[in-house]
Amino acid sequence: MLLVVGGLSLISSIFQIKTDFHLQLVPHLTTHHQFWRLISVHFAFSTSSEVLFGGLIIYHLRIIERLFGPAKYVSFIFVSAVLCTFLNIAALVTGTAFGLNVLPAGPYGVVFAALYQFYTLVPIMYEFKVFGIAFTDKFYMYILGAQLLMSHMPGSIASAACGLFAGAIYRSDFGGTRRWRFPKPMVQFADRFLVPVFSSSPAIRSTATTLESRPQTRTSDRPAQAMREYLDVLSTGGAPQGGTPRPPSEEQIATLQAIFPSATQDQAIEALNSANNNLDAAVQFLLDSSSNNAPPNRAP
Repeated sequence: MLLVVGGLSLISSIFQIKTDFHLQLVPHLTTHHQFWRLISVHFAFSTSSEVLFGGLIIYHLRIIERLFGPAKYVSFIFVSAVLCTFLNIAALVTGTAFGLNVLPAGPYGVVFAALYQFYTLVPIMYEFKVFGIAFTDKFYMYILGAQLLMSHMPGSIASAACGLFAGAIYRSDFGGTRRWRFPKPMVQFADRFLVPVFSSSPAIRSTATTLESRPQTRTSDRPAQAMREYLDVLSTGGAPQGGTPRPPSEEQIATLQAIFPSATQDQAIEALNSANNNLDAAVQFLLDSSSNNAPPNRAP
Protein backbone atom coordinates (compact mmCIF):
# COMPACT_ATOMS: atom_id res chain seq x y z
CA MET A 1 0.00 0.00 0.00
CA LEU A 2 2.83 2.39 0.82
CA LEU A 3 4.55 1.71 -2.49
CA VAL A 4 1.38 2.07 -4.57
CA VAL A 5 -0.09 5.10 -2.80
CA GLY A 6 3.24 6.90 -2.37
CA GLY A 7 4.44 6.09 -5.88
CA LEU A 8 1.23 7.13 -7.64
CA SER A 9 1.00 10.30 -5.53
CA LEU A 10 4.53 11.23 -6.62
CA ILE A 11 3.84 10.40 -10.28
CA SER A 12 0.62 12.43 -10.29
CA SER A 13 2.54 15.40 -8.92
CA ILE A 14 5.44 15.11 -11.38
CA PHE A 15 3.22 14.76 -14.45
CA GLN A 16 0.63 17.28 -13.25
CA ILE A 17 -2.28 14.81 -13.33
CA LYS A 18 -3.57 15.41 -9.79
CA THR A 19 -6.92 16.50 -11.19
CA ASP A 20 -7.51 12.98 -12.52
CA PHE A 21 -7.87 11.45 -9.06
CA HIS A 22 -10.46 13.46 -7.11
CA LEU A 23 -14.17 12.73 -7.51
CA GLN A 24 -17.12 15.02 -8.29
CA LEU A 25 -20.70 14.07 -9.01
CA VAL A 26 -21.02 16.96 -11.47
CA PRO A 27 -19.45 16.96 -14.02
CA HIS A 28 -17.26 13.86 -13.61
CA LEU A 29 -20.01 11.26 -13.24
CA THR A 30 -23.20 12.82 -14.52
CA THR A 31 -21.88 14.88 -17.46
CA HIS A 32 -18.58 13.34 -18.59
CA HIS A 33 -19.36 9.79 -17.43
CA GLN A 34 -15.82 9.34 -16.08
CA PHE A 35 -16.72 6.30 -14.00
CA TRP A 36 -13.07 5.23 -13.84
CA ARG A 37 -12.66 7.96 -11.23
CA LEU A 38 -14.61 5.77 -8.81
CA ILE A 39 -11.54 3.51 -8.83
CA SER A 40 -8.71 6.01 -9.28
CA VAL A 41 -9.87 8.07 -6.31
CA HIS A 42 -8.55 5.36 -3.96
CA PHE A 43 -4.97 5.26 -5.29
CA ALA A 44 -3.21 8.59 -4.79
CA PHE A 45 -3.19 11.57 -2.46
CA SER A 46 -3.07 15.07 -3.92
CA THR A 47 -0.79 16.84 -1.42
CA SER A 48 2.48 16.04 0.32
CA SER A 49 0.94 16.45 3.79
CA GLU A 50 -1.69 13.82 2.97
CA VAL A 51 1.05 11.47 1.76
CA LEU A 52 2.94 12.03 5.03
CA PHE A 53 0.05 11.48 7.44
CA GLY A 54 -1.63 8.81 5.34
CA GLY A 55 1.65 6.94 4.90
CA LEU A 56 2.34 7.02 8.64
CA ILE A 57 -1.12 5.62 9.36
CA ILE A 58 -0.76 2.86 6.75
CA TYR A 59 2.66 1.92 8.14
CA HIS A 60 1.57 1.80 11.78
CA LEU A 61 -1.57 -0.14 10.93
CA ARG A 62 0.62 -3.05 9.85
CA ILE A 63 -0.44 -4.57 13.17
CA ILE A 64 -3.85 -5.19 11.58
CA GLU A 65 -2.17 -7.04 8.70
CA ARG A 66 -0.29 -9.16 11.23
CA LEU A 67 -3.49 -9.96 13.10
CA PHE A 68 -5.51 -10.73 9.97
CA GLY A 69 -2.78 -12.36 7.91
CA PRO A 70 -1.96 -11.34 4.30
CA ALA A 71 -4.86 -13.20 2.67
CA LYS A 72 -7.50 -11.74 4.97
CA TYR A 73 -5.94 -8.28 5.02
CA VAL A 74 -5.86 -7.89 1.24
CA SER A 75 -9.47 -9.11 1.16
CA PHE A 76 -10.32 -6.51 3.80
CA ILE A 77 -8.69 -3.76 1.70
CA PHE A 78 -10.63 -4.80 -1.40
CA VAL A 79 -13.98 -5.11 0.40
CA SER A 80 -13.45 -1.76 2.15
CA ALA A 81 -12.62 -0.05 -1.15
CA VAL A 82 -15.73 -1.49 -2.82
CA LEU A 83 -17.97 -0.47 0.07
CA CYS A 84 -16.44 3.01 0.14
CA THR A 85 -17.03 3.42 -3.61
CA PHE A 86 -20.78 2.99 -3.15
CA LEU A 87 -20.76 5.09 0.01
CA ASN A 88 -18.88 7.85 -1.81
CA ILE A 89 -21.59 7.99 -4.47
CA ALA A 90 -24.25 8.13 -1.77
CA ALA A 91 -22.35 10.89 0.05
CA LEU A 92 -22.08 13.01 -3.11
CA VAL A 93 -25.75 12.52 -4.01
CA THR A 94 -27.05 13.33 -0.53
CA GLY A 95 -24.42 15.96 0.26
CA THR A 96 -25.07 18.18 -2.73
CA ALA A 97 -27.78 19.98 -0.80
CA PHE A 98 -25.26 20.74 1.97
CA GLY A 99 -22.52 22.06 -0.30
CA LEU A 100 -20.56 18.81 -0.66
CA ASN A 101 -19.41 18.82 -4.28
CA VAL A 102 -16.06 17.02 -4.31
CA LEU A 103 -14.33 14.15 -2.54
CA PRO A 104 -10.53 14.42 -2.29
CA ALA A 105 -8.17 11.94 -3.89
CA GLY A 106 -6.61 9.30 -1.71
CA PRO A 107 -7.43 6.01 0.05
CA TYR A 108 -9.38 7.76 2.80
CA GLY A 109 -11.95 4.99 2.94
CA VAL A 110 -9.47 2.14 3.34
CA VAL A 111 -7.36 4.09 5.86
CA PHE A 112 -10.30 4.95 8.11
CA ALA A 113 -11.81 1.48 7.72
CA ALA A 114 -8.50 0.10 9.02
CA LEU A 115 -8.51 2.69 11.81
CA TYR A 116 -11.91 1.34 12.85
CA GLN A 117 -10.40 -2.15 13.09
CA PHE A 118 -7.53 -0.65 15.11
CA TYR A 119 -10.01 0.97 17.49
CA THR A 120 -12.02 -2.24 17.84
CA LEU A 121 -9.32 -4.91 18.00
CA VAL A 122 -6.19 -3.41 19.52
CA PRO A 123 -6.41 -3.01 23.31
CA ILE A 124 -5.03 -0.10 25.29
CA MET A 125 -1.57 -0.97 26.58
CA TYR A 126 -0.90 2.02 28.83
CA GLU A 127 -2.25 5.43 29.83
CA PHE A 128 -0.55 8.73 30.57
CA LYS A 129 -1.58 12.21 31.62
CA VAL A 130 -0.75 15.61 30.15
CA PHE A 131 -1.82 18.60 32.25
CA GLY A 132 -4.18 16.32 34.13
CA ILE A 133 -5.87 14.98 30.97
CA ALA A 134 -5.71 11.20 30.53
CA PHE A 135 -4.53 9.79 27.18
CA THR A 136 -3.77 6.29 25.94
CA ASP A 137 -1.06 4.88 23.70
CA LYS A 138 -3.61 4.82 20.84
CA PHE A 139 -3.86 8.62 21.01
CA TYR A 140 -0.98 9.06 18.53
CA MET A 141 -2.82 7.17 15.80
CA TYR A 142 -5.95 9.23 16.35
CA ILE A 143 -3.92 12.44 16.05
CA LEU A 144 -2.64 11.32 12.64
CA GLY A 145 -6.19 10.44 11.62
CA ALA A 146 -7.40 13.88 12.74
CA GLN A 147 -4.73 15.56 10.61
CA LEU A 148 -5.88 13.58 7.58
CA LEU A 149 -9.50 14.27 8.46
CA MET A 150 -9.01 18.04 8.32
CA SER A 151 -6.90 18.14 5.17
CA HIS A 152 -9.71 18.81 2.65
CA MET A 153 -12.84 19.72 4.56
CA PRO A 154 -15.69 19.03 4.07
CA GLY A 155 -14.82 16.37 1.49
CA SER A 156 -12.21 14.70 3.68
CA ILE A 157 -14.73 14.44 6.54
CA ALA A 158 -17.25 12.77 4.23
CA SER A 159 -14.63 10.34 2.88
CA ALA A 160 -13.48 9.50 6.42
CA ALA A 161 -17.07 8.92 7.52
CA CYS A 162 -17.56 6.56 4.56
CA GLY A 163 -14.42 4.69 5.62
CA LEU A 164 -15.52 4.34 9.24
CA PHE A 165 -18.94 3.14 8.10
CA ALA A 166 -17.31 0.64 5.74
CA GLY A 167 -15.12 -0.59 8.61
CA ALA A 168 -18.20 -1.06 10.80
CA ILE A 169 -19.98 -2.99 8.03
CA TYR A 170 -16.94 -5.23 7.58
CA ARG A 171 -16.65 -5.82 11.31
CA SER A 172 -20.33 -6.75 11.58
CA ASP A 173 -19.86 -9.36 8.80
CA PHE A 174 -22.91 -7.98 7.02
CA GLY A 175 -23.44 -10.01 3.87
CA GLY A 176 -20.43 -12.19 4.69
CA THR A 177 -17.95 -9.36 4.09
CA ARG A 178 -15.56 -10.57 6.77
CA ARG A 179 -15.51 -14.12 5.43
CA TRP A 180 -14.98 -13.25 1.76
CA ARG A 181 -11.60 -14.17 0.25
CA PHE A 182 -10.07 -13.93 -3.21
CA PRO A 183 -10.39 -17.08 -5.34
CA LYS A 184 -7.79 -19.74 -4.73
CA PRO A 185 -6.01 -19.35 -8.13
CA MET A 186 -5.44 -15.65 -7.40
CA VAL A 187 -4.12 -16.47 -3.93
CA GLN A 188 -1.75 -19.07 -5.38
CA PHE A 189 -0.51 -16.58 -7.97
CA ALA A 190 0.12 -13.95 -5.29
CA ASP A 191 1.78 -16.49 -3.02
CA ARG A 192 4.17 -17.50 -5.80
CA PHE A 193 5.06 -14.12 -7.30
CA LEU A 194 4.18 -11.38 -4.79
CA VAL A 195 4.75 -12.85 -1.33
CA PRO A 196 8.52 -13.40 -1.85
CA VAL A 197 8.87 -9.72 -2.79
CA PHE A 198 6.59 -7.97 -0.29
CA SER A 199 6.22 -10.38 2.63
CA SER A 200 7.45 -9.88 6.19
CA SER A 201 9.05 -12.59 8.33
CA PRO A 202 8.02 -16.22 7.72
CA ALA A 203 6.85 -16.50 11.32
CA ILE A 204 4.17 -13.88 10.78
CA ARG A 205 3.02 -15.52 7.55
CA SER A 206 2.75 -18.96 9.11
CA THR A 207 0.80 -17.56 12.04
CA ALA A 208 -1.56 -15.89 9.60
CA THR A 209 -2.28 -19.30 8.09
CA THR A 210 -3.45 -20.48 11.49
CA LEU A 211 -5.63 -17.39 11.74
CA GLU A 212 -7.32 -18.16 8.43
CA SER A 213 -8.23 -21.68 9.55
CA ARG A 214 -9.69 -20.73 12.94
CA PRO A 215 -13.14 -19.24 13.52
CA GLN A 216 -13.61 -15.61 14.48
CA THR A 217 -15.01 -14.75 17.90
CA ARG A 218 -17.06 -11.87 19.03
CA THR A 219 -15.42 -8.56 19.98
CA SER A 220 -15.86 -7.12 23.45
CA ASP A 221 -15.35 -3.56 24.50
CA ARG A 222 -13.00 -4.56 27.28
CA PRO A 223 -9.34 -4.56 26.22
CA ALA A 224 -8.49 -7.95 27.71
CA GLN A 225 -11.37 -9.66 25.93
CA ALA A 226 -10.61 -7.78 22.72
CA MET A 227 -7.09 -9.17 22.93
CA ARG A 228 -8.49 -12.66 23.44
CA GLU A 229 -10.57 -12.30 20.28
CA TYR A 230 -7.68 -12.25 17.90
CA LEU A 231 -5.32 -14.26 20.07
CA ASP A 232 -7.87 -17.05 19.99
CA VAL A 233 -7.14 -17.37 16.30
CA LEU A 234 -3.41 -16.78 16.68
CA SER A 235 -2.87 -19.26 19.50
CA THR A 236 -1.44 -22.64 18.61
CA GLY A 237 -2.63 -24.18 21.86
CA GLY A 238 -0.96 -25.34 25.07
CA ALA A 239 1.08 -28.36 25.90
CA PRO A 240 -0.03 -31.70 24.51
CA GLN A 241 -2.21 -33.72 26.78
CA GLY A 242 -0.50 -36.43 28.76
CA GLY A 243 3.02 -35.19 27.97
CA THR A 244 5.63 -32.75 29.12
CA PRO A 245 5.30 -29.14 27.91
CA ARG A 246 7.17 -28.54 24.68
CA PRO A 247 9.50 -25.53 24.34
CA PRO A 248 7.99 -22.42 22.74
CA SER A 249 8.19 -22.35 18.96
CA GLU A 250 9.81 -19.53 17.01
CA GLU A 251 6.40 -18.65 15.56
CA GLN A 252 4.88 -18.19 19.01
CA ILE A 253 7.81 -16.06 20.17
CA ALA A 254 7.68 -13.92 17.00
CA THR A 255 3.91 -13.44 17.31
CA LEU A 256 4.20 -12.43 20.96
CA GLN A 257 6.95 -9.93 20.14
CA ALA A 258 4.87 -8.55 17.27
CA ILE A 259 2.06 -7.82 19.72
CA PHE A 260 4.46 -6.46 22.37
CA PRO A 261 7.27 -4.71 20.44
CA SER A 262 8.95 -3.63 23.69
CA ALA A 263 9.19 -7.19 25.04
CA THR A 264 12.52 -8.96 24.72
CA GLN A 265 12.87 -12.52 23.47
CA ASP A 266 13.61 -13.74 27.01
CA GLN A 267 10.44 -12.09 28.30
CA ALA A 268 8.41 -13.69 25.52
CA ILE A 269 9.87 -17.12 26.30
CA GLU A 270 9.24 -16.64 30.03
CA ALA A 271 5.60 -15.70 29.36
CA LEU A 272 5.07 -18.72 27.10
CA ASN A 273 6.70 -21.08 29.58
CA SER A 274 4.52 -19.77 32.38
CA ALA A 275 1.44 -20.27 30.21
CA ASN A 276 2.34 -23.76 28.93
CA ASN A 277 2.78 -22.33 25.42
CA ASN A 278 -0.76 -20.97 25.32
CA LEU A 279 -0.46 -17.67 23.46
CA ASP A 280 -3.65 -16.23 24.93
CA ALA A 281 -2.47 -16.82 28.49
CA ALA A 282 1.05 -15.59 27.64
CA VAL A 283 -0.34 -12.26 26.41
CA GLN A 284 -2.40 -11.95 29.58
CA PHE A 285 0.79 -12.65 31.55
CA LEU A 286 2.62 -9.80 29.76
CA LEU A 287 -0.37 -7.50 30.14
CA ASP A 288 -0.40 -8.15 33.89
CA SER A 289 3.36 -7.68 34.09
CA SER A 290 3.24 -4.36 32.22
CA SER A 291 0.39 -3.07 34.39
CA ASN A 292 2.24 -4.03 37.57
CA ASN A 293 5.46 -2.35 36.42
CA ALA A 294 3.76 0.77 35.03
CA PRO A 295 4.24 3.98 37.03
CA PRO A 296 1.19 5.25 38.91
CA ASN A 297 -1.03 7.63 36.97
CA ARG A 298 -2.18 9.62 39.93
CA ALA A 299 -0.14 12.47 41.26
CA PRO A 300 0.76 12.23 44.99
